[in-house]
Amino acid sequence: MKTRVLLILFFLAIQSFVFAQKNKAAVTPAKPVDFTIPLTPEKWAFQAGKVDFVDYKGQKSMKIAPQSGQVVLKDLVFKDGTIEFDVEPILPEFAQSIYFHRRDEKEQEIVYLRVGTIGNKLTNSAIQYTPYFDAINMWDMYPQYQGPALIKGGDWNHIKLVISGLQMRVYLNHLPQPVLEIPKLEGNMKEGSIAFDGASYIANLQIKPDATEGLTPQEGVDLSNHEANYLRKWAISTPTDLPPGSEAFLGNQPKVEQFTDSIKAERGGFVNLTRKFGGNKSRKVVWLKTKIIAKENVKTRLQLGFSDEVWVFLNKQTVFVDKNLFQQAAMRKYPEGRMSKDNASFGINLKAGENELLIAVANDFYGWGIIARLESTDGITGLDEVKEFVRN
Repeated sequence: MKTRVLLILFFLAIQSFVFAQKNKAAVTPAKPVDFTIPLTPEKWAFQAGKVDFVDYKGQKSMKIAPQSGQVVLKDLVFKDGTIEFDVEPILPEFAQSIYFHRRDEKEQEIVYLRVGTIGNKLTNSAIQYTPYFDAINMWDMYPQYQGPALIKGGDWNHIKLVISGLQMRVYLNHLPQPVLEIPKLEGNMKEGSIAFDGASYIANLQIKPDATEGLTPQEGVDLSNHEANYLRKWAISTPTDLPPGSEAFLGNQPKVEQFTDSIKAERGGFVNLTRKFGGNKSRKVVWLKTKIIAKENVKTRLQLGFSDEVWVFLNKQTVFVDKNLFQQAAMRKYPEGRMSKDNASFGINLKAGENELLIAVANDFYGWGIIARLESTDGITGLDEVKEFVRN
């Protein structure tokens, strides 16, 4: 009997072992996902004669010629995740660019290296992020979205973009800290194609959808929201021609019935005229109007960021006129012709009661808009009341 029991147990053990081995053989380990994008002609749309696919420094590479236009990855829509690649700029070149969330050349977002800064770790314009609105590169409207970056010449630079909802981090050359942290992606598109531009070699391109490394998709903090000093709401006219050499003045301001709309400032108090109206191929002017209410006579200062030209009128008196022209070095306002609330500051005298502030803004170069901030709100009881100015 004992022998019989042992035989049965032995048989069951053998059966269990065979079953386990069959199950083990049936479970095939998952292959790791390969996120590499082939650098081969059929994967890309480009101008004939402007792109070659070569072996360079031991890497399968895409060689982009000068003035190539955009080299677009086919059949891929990117929203969130990680984009990383190696790039060696070909000198001389102004910039090497990657576009994402690209609908077309009018609506897209871009990160680019200013190649002329190679080897300079202190320049604050080595790398920049900016959106495009209506084909306008908004580089001069977002100086806060550029920064220093030690770009290598004659060697590979590794770039990694981590994009999650409204935020992005950009890393360079495997450094642990990002060279750019964007608290709010400003583009109108939330997904789209990817493209490159600028004379360079591109290698080791990987695109990992949804690999966001824990980066929150929510918009980051806007510290300007902690201040009541910004003038955020304006009645607005439609843009009209302002021929070169002519000036805005009280005599050619729009009639009251021509203020048919209003506009609200975006992050940082930015009144974004490009997002609202698009770009200008010729010189245009738009007029903005708002109200400031003071409980007594008040002397304060108005900090004003602007691009490109402004004329400021308070209670039907001219109080400030200036130009911020990047094309003319002597006319560039700090910082380097970009728009910032630090472009200008001037005194204003408010009377007790209601004060009408009227600003004309002209533009014919890249983006346009203003930032208006009162240095002090002492003695001021009301801002942003514009309903009575808007004629619907």
